[in-house]
Amino acid sequence: MIPISVCIITKNEAENLIKCLEALKPYPFEVVVTDTGSTDNSLEIARRYTEHVYEFSWINDFSAARNFCISHATHDIILSLDTDEFLRPLDWEALQKALAEHPKCLGAIELFSHFDVDGETRQQVVRLERLFDRCHYHFQNPIHEVLVPTGTMEAVSYDAPVSVDHVGYQGSPEKLRKKAERDITLIRGELEADPQNPYLHFQLGQSYMLMRDHENALLWFRKAMELQPLPGADYTLVLLCNYAGILLDNGQVEEAAKVLPYRDSFADNKDFLCLSGRIYLCMGQPLKALPEFVQALSAPRYSLVNPYSPSYHIGFIYEMFGKRDIARTHYENCRDYPPAVEALKRLDAE
Repeated sequence: MIPISVCIITKNEAENLIKCLEALKPYPFEVVVTDTGSTDNSLEIARRYTEHVYEFSWINDFSAARNFCISHATHDIILSLDTDEFLRPLDWEALQKALAEHPKCLGAIELFSHFDVDGETRQQVVRLERLFDRCHYHFQNPIHEVLVPTGTMEAVSYDAPVSVDHVGYQGSPEKLRKKAERDITLIRGELEADPQNPYLHFQLGQSYMLMRDHENALLWFRKAMELQPLPGADYTLVLLCNYAGILLDNGQVEEAAKVLPYRDSFADNKDFLCLSGRIYLCMGQPLKALPEFVQALSAPRYSLVNPYSPSYHIGFIYEMFGKRDIARTHYENCRDYPPAVEALKRLDAE
């Protein structure tokens, strides 16, 4: 068996810490917890689950805290988690096989981020590199930290058979505001050293999104776009969707259309295809919008968009054309998707 240490940094998240540690209990992980200054009973909770509990004086650097935690693990293979990330049921043998086949690679785990929008809980699915051999990789950057090779070896990643639920974007407005303000302070410090990095501008926009401050979010998303983010990067997709989404909500369709040249990079992604379809609809071009939604039906990847959104929009376009029977069929394919339910009520009332 390849032994694995799960390394967790925490601060004042006692309730989440219990859930995080409980999810690990069914598996033979070594668990290492580093507390960065809790004033609640997090330390007491951690010691109920593991003898490997350490304290680290916070220096506004998440990578430093993570690397400290990793240094206290007994094993070299590390799975790094946050307190608000809860492991989903795991196939231990599949994980062991993946580690044996990729000994010097970064394992990208599947992260299901849950958050609330207008009273509705949604989720975003991304992969993050969190499974690795500490002999070959360490964390870098004070915030939104990344794993980088310790030497000249090129970093190579693979999809690891590990999935977690992330609840860090849920909570009271005050809790989310405090988290966003902390992140903004750290990101601004990084921007001073690297002002031309579109990823940092994107992350500032995300922090303002967390605070529901769309005006400032758009400002930073716009700056990120001006710096030409890397096509195909996971963060670029989120940037495009949030940037254009805010613009469409504000009726700024012409600027939103600036994301359309990225289509080739995300032609297999429901999120982007639905976004481009929405843009064409707002431009008054339903015949261009329709094939985008049709292609989205079979697109294998999606992060945020509801999987029924393509069928709903196809129904909407056919309803525009007066093809009510075809529209109804597509609405019915959406099951209990709220916009489709309302559309069926509208058809029944006419």
